[in-house]
Amino acid sequence: MVSYVTFGRYVMIAITAASGELGSRTVAAVIEQGFPPDRLVVCVRTPEKMAAWAEKGVVVRPADYEQPETLEAAFEGVERVLLVPSIAPSLDRVRQYENVIEAARQAGVGHIIHYGLVPVTVDSPFLVTPFLVYAESAIRTSGLDWTILRNSLYMDPIADWVPNIIEMGTIPYPTGEGRCSYISRDDIARAGAAALTTDGHEGQVYHLTGPQSLTTADLCDVVSRITGKPVTDRNASDQDYIDVCMAEGESEWLTHALLTLYHTIRKGLLDVESDGVERLTGIPAESFESYLQSRLDS
Repeated sequence: MVSYVTFGRYVMIAITAASGELGSRTVAAVIEQGFPPDRLVVCVRTPEKMAAWAEKGVVVRPADYEQPETLEAAFEGVERVLLVPSIAPSLDRVRQYENVIEAARQAGVGHIIHYGLVPVTVDSPFLVTPFLVYAESAIRTSGLDWTILRNSLYMDPIADWVPNIIEMGTIPYPTGEGRCSYISRDDIARAGAAALTTDGHEGQVYHLTGPQSLTTADLCDVVSRITGKPVTDRNASDQDYIDVCMAEGESEWLTHALLTLYHTIRKGLLDVESDGVERLTGIPAESFESYLQSRLDS
């Protein structure tokens, strides 16, 4: 694949929600690939948060999914846009994507790339499923070129949670025997950056997963082996997980949303292994064991 260049000049590309966990990593991955900073537009509600990138030459523009006029201005002169969804409830996200797709059309954007989720089916119990189904349909029928990146679940929160996991002696995910091919945000970001800056991805769907689907018991075994602490699967119930979330101060909405996500694993809808990351970047996605070891060593 070749870098996205027209008449010897890099076109403008944009990343929305660029100050978030995944958006910011994708910005970094684009720059690390050697893409010119002055051809990259980062779209954020609070431009001040991107001051460090602005100093490196990245173009920072204000953009709010809830304010369509800011979106069209942010996309001015841009050929490709990578859409990073917000963390709002499903129906709010639908409205936000209606705004952003229409703004992209009005601004003359040619190609939309979307970060989604592996299971896009009405059979999924995940609370955000209505948005995921809408988003792919809306993008496919937008009249623009499109690429869809279906991400698996992040490894990162598990690594962040290790001190609590050791204290609990378990990972209280109510997933039963269900499996999920967890992936790091950094690997997703590398793949997203490649889809955004290289040719040949129009009309393509890529599944971005880790190399191996794991049960919660497998996750516990890896954490125990690397930390040397006893961590075992206790076949957590829904209530076990809810109790942990409430004790940690999570909101009722987020707790319920995450619970339905683990139900999706339990139903087998995240048991997908793909080489999508390697096909886009040339480098395979990192395993959970390797990722956790590197996180704990750093």
